[in-house]
Amino acid sequence: MDKKVILCVDDELIILNSLKQELSERFAETMIIEVAESGDEGLEIIDFFREKGKEVVLIISDYIMPQMKGDEFLIEAHKVLPNTMKILLTGQASLEGVTNAVNKTNLYRYIPKPWKTRDLIMTVEGAIENYNKDKLLKSQNRQIQSSIRYAERIQSAVLPSSKYLSEVFPNHFVFYQPKDVVSGDFYWAREEGNKTIIAVADCTGHGVLGAFMSLIGHQLLNRAIVDKKIYSPEEILKNMNTAIRNVWSEKQVNSREGMEVAICVIDKEEKKLSFAGARRPICIIENGSLNYIKGDRAGIEGKENAFYSKHEFDLRPNTQIYLYSDGYQDQFGGIQNRRFMSKNLRDLFVSIENKSSKEQLEEIASTFTEWKRNYDQIDDVLVLGIHL
Repeated sequence: MDKKVILCVDDELIILNSLKQELSERFAETMIIEVAESGDEGLEIIDFFREKGKEVVLIISDYIMPQMKGDEFLIEAHKVLPNTMKILLTGQASLEGVTNAVNKTNLYRYIPKPWKTRDLIMTVEGAIENYNKDKLLKSQNRQIQSSIRYAERIQSAVLPSSKYLSEVFPNHFVFYQPKDVVSGDFYWAREEGNKTIIAVADCTGHGVLGAFMSLIGHQLLNRAIVDKKIYSPEEILKNMNTAIRNVWSEKQVNSREGMEVAICVIDKEEKKLSFAGARRPICIIENGSLNYIKGDRAGIEGKENAFYSKHEFDLRPNTQIYLYSDGYQDQFGGIQNRRFMSKNLRDLFVSIENKSSKEQLEEIASTFTEWKRNYDQIDDVLVLGIHL
């Protein structure tokens, strides 16, 4: 068993010997009890154990010591051992010294001299237990963060690459800002013959839950469009809704876990644009004139008898379309901390219609940042703009 270290620092040798004896009787089998007669010596011992790869679990320090007081020593020790528990053990500590140690070293406890053995042992046991719990939590957190970063790479891999989007839509922009590392919003694009299909989806939740749902949504779109060759937007939504019913168990069918999806199909030969929305809209702007279609009330949740409408438009030059999740319009901010609102977002689209895709992205991003100010982002944000 690799023993960890308890370091005791006091300028009185009799105190050190007493401390070491009492602690050894209880912890000798699991801990190395090391002593130092000054703060400088204590720092040297810390460096020694760090070089040897030994964990210093706990430092117990006196306050009144020559050259370096106990709070000063603990502050220096804290710089190299921030996770180590610290106890101030003294009969002459000032309130200022204890406060200094608490604020700058995350002091675990102050014990006055003369100490009671039972109190000392129980305090040390508690400090060791807290150290081990903190270490376990930090380790688990690192694993979780590593898994989330890996999930981010997976999610990024399934999104259309910027190169592919530029080939399909030379003039486009994507404003994609997850609330957390991974997102419940996603976009999907595919060329199938003379048709180009683009989708924007807003899944239940955000973070890890939303990211899992986004992968399901991505797969449902692949199955409907790539595998089954369904190219009509309302039929794609209908197929997705039927397919997701098979994802959930019978008990989950009535839940609201699912996604909101906007799908646009562009037929280059017939010069037609068709749209269907499961609770998500589309904004189509031609020469400053806005056509806003809300989308249907049914989401993609596996509900029976869900209905999705198909909307068709002639494809004219200089048409700008916008597909988006609800994160932008629902964001709180501004002087009065209110939602941005859907109407303001539509007005923003109209105001930037004639700008280049790069300029539109900059305007969308800067407006969001200025509106949000110092408030927390409440949801994933996705806005996709395409100039046809």
